[in-house]
Amino acid sequence: MISIVIPAHNESERIGDTIRALASINDIHEILVVDDGSTDSTAQLADAAGATVLRSPMNRGKGASLDLGIEATDGDIIALLDADLGSCADQAACLLAPILAGEADMVIATFPVIPGKGGGFGFVVKLARWGIERATGQVMAAPLSGQRVMRREVWKTVGGMAPGFGAEVGLTIDALCAGYKIVEVPTTMTHRVTGRDWSAVRHRLRQFIAVAKALWARRRMRCQPLK
Repeated sequence: MISIVIPAHNESERIGDTIRALASINDIHEILVVDDGSTDSTAQLADAAGATVLRSPMNRGKGASLDLGIEATDGDIIALLDADLGSCADQAACLLAPILAGEADMVIATFPVIPGKGGGFGFVVKLARWGIERATGQVMAAPLSGQRVMRREVWKTVGGMAPGFGAEVGLTIDALCAGYKIVEVPTTMTHRVTGRDWSAVRHRLRQFIAVAKALWARRRMRCQPLK
C-alpha cells in the first residue's frame, strides 16, 4: 500500500489543488496532511479535498510533522510531498516506479532549473550538497528536495527524521549510510519560490541553521554509495 504524507503550515493557497492532483494517481491508499500549527484554513481545505488531517496545536517543524504523519499511516511505501505543489503533484507517480520495480529504496524528485526563477541565494543548497557528499561520497542534484518516496523500512531503520528543515538532509545521509539505494528522478514539478525579502531571508537562515545542525550531528558518519 502507498501512503502520502504532506506536512503543511499555512498552505491554504495550494493545499487543495495538491491533494486533488495526488488523488488522481492510481493505487494511492491514503493521503494524510499534518497541519503544523497553521493559523489559516489549511486544515479545513485539506479535509474538503479528501485528505485525512492531523492537527498540531503548535508549529513543531517539518521533521516532527513528517514523523507524526508516517507513524499515523500504514502503507509499506511512503511518499513525502510538500503542500505547495499544486496541480503538478500528480508527477509523484514518476517517483513510485523505481520503488515498485525494486530498483531503489528511496527516490527523490529533481526540479527543472528555470532561469530567473530561483528564489534563494543558493547557500543552503551548497551546504546540504557538500555535507551529503562529505558523509557519503554521493553528489545529490537536489539535496533539499522534499518530494521523495521510500519504503517504510528505510524510515524505521534510520530512526526517524532530523528536526525541522534538516529532515531531508539527515534522511539522505542516514539512509545511504544504512546501505539503502537512493536515486534521483527528473520532474517538471514546480512550487512556490521563496523570494528575497526580509521574511524570505529569515526563512533561509532558519533552514541553513537546521541543515547545519543535521550535518553536525552526523559529522563522524562516513560511507560510500552503493554501486
